Amino acid sequence: MSETNMGRVPVGDPIPLRLDPTTKQRLEELAAGIGPRRFGALVRVAARRLVADPDRVPEALAQARRASADARRIPWAERPLDLDPATNTRLSQLAHEFHTDRSAIVRVALHRFLTAAGRFRHPLLREDTRTDLTYRTRVYLNRSTLVRLEKLISRNGDALTAAAIRVAVRRLLDNPGDLAADLATIGTARDLTPEALGPRTNVHFDDDLRDQLDNLAGQLDSDRAELMRLAARQLLANPRDLEKAVTEEVYRGDANRARLLARDTRRRQAAAAGQPAHTPSRAPSPQGNPFGRRHVFRFDEDTKRRLEELADEYGPRRVSALLRVGIRRLIAYPAADEALAQARRADAQARALPHDPVTLKLDPPTAARFRALATRHEASPRDLVAVAVHRFLAAPGNHRPALIDEAAVSGLDEKFTVSLRPSARRDIERLAERHGTRLSSVLVRVAVRRLLDNSGDLTGDLENVAPVHDLRPAHHTARVDVALDDELLAHLDALADRLGSNRQELVYLAAKRILRFHNNIENQMLDEMFRAPNSRKHLLAKHARREKIRRRGRGSDT
Repeated sequence: MSETNMGRVPVGDPIPLRLDPTTKQRLEELAAGIGPRRFGALVRVAARRLVADPDRVPEALAQARRASADARRIPWAERPLDLDPATNTRLSQLAHEFHTDRSAIVRVALHRFLTAAGRFRHPLLREDTRTDLTYRTRVYLNRSTLVRLEKLISRNGDALTAAAIRVAVRRLLDNPGDLAADLATIGTARDLTPEALGPRTNVHFDDDLRDQLDNLAGQLDSDRAELMRLAARQLLANPRDLEKAVTEEVYRGDANRARLLARDTRRRQAAAAGQPAHTPSRAPSPQGNPFGRRHVFRFDEDTKRRLEELADEYGPRRVSALLRVGIRRLIAYPAADEALAQARRADAQARALPHDPVTLKLDPPTAARFRALATRHEASPRDLVAVAVHRFLAAPGNHRPALIDEAAVSGLDEKFTVSLRPSARRDIERLAERHGTRLSSVLVRVAVRRLLDNSGDLTGDLENVAPVHDLRPAHHTARVDVALDDELLAHLDALADRLGSNRQELVYLAAKRILRFHNNIENQMLDEMFRAPNSRKHLLAKHARREKIRRRGRGSDT
């Protein structure tokens, strides 16, 4: 069809795209109700806005890459390293000269060693027999570097990893080369977990738009998929004038624009009146076909397996019908807010990471003030240290003078065994490494002294900050497609707005609840799968026969 005729303008060949599940879900929610083929049109609008302003793309792409790398960083692997006095002194002087820490220099040394190992067998054996290694330090390396190093040196027998690290360090000390450049690029490189991208989505792009994306990707050393993920994030961050842009993308002819604008006006008026903006798009089929568009939700593998086992006793399209029954029960449940809060607490407890043990050393006067503050607020030393570190990381300020003074304090005879969240401990260590040596314990003492000098609203922080745990990511990798009609979606969205939640969380809660409370759901399941009244009697009889056969297979005649 042409642009002047009625209907949609055909677009080009489909392009496979992979987005992370959260971004795709937000795009689908944003595109809901705009019109048919709305998701693809929304993605094309995002692409057109990206290529319309190519000057800002390089900076935005670099920022997105940095944010992705920060989110996917794998923690350093801590490794003890024994050195002789001369090597220890030279390594400390080199770290002081380049304003860095020993770990960064060792990472550069290992990178050079793995790039050009040369003849290392005899130096490695000599290094393994040394007896003057009197200084022990701890270095932080990438786990992939250690794996590559052990794989390289184990070809000649035992993996003498510590000796190989010392050989690499001595080579660097004898020939530093362009160490400043390597420290900026190699010394800061981190292992990254792979990006968690969802299944492939096909979106039709016309030839002109595809060529513009490919040209821009070639200029920025990127690819089409990365640019589209950037375009989607930018669109979600600034969704301006989307209805008009998507309408023009879906229906480019003037004949349909008035009808679409009128439909959008009715939707806005219904939303302003407090009525559901979505009405059922079509009636249920008398043959029992599910109605509504299919929506993708993410569950863990165990929950999906249990849903399939529970729904296996019913007819076709059983998992989708079972989830719709669970959603309807959750919407009608009067204490849905309490159930959601309890589910969140249970999920947080299941994914909570244990705190890392830390020893806090204080001088006697400071220790007395510390105990008095803990007694006054009925708090444990661990809780006070957690609050102090949280406040310090939120606003470190100009802490270098206090750090220097604290490093010179002597008489730290009082010891407290406390613990910190792994993320807080990593942030403290990363902040301490900027000063050339490992001063993480000194930074913790600086944070504690700040808390003792200005406790502020300590009661509120003890309730909100101290009990916080780091959480493992939720392993929701199993995909479940559920057909939901517009009316049920409107009620689900209203419940999500009231509870401060989203569709994904509520559907997952509905699935967990239906697995716990699934008594007397036969009629509801049949209503969801087959809505025609004339077939209900037949389906009930078929279900009764299936149930009798199932019980007989278990050895029961009742």
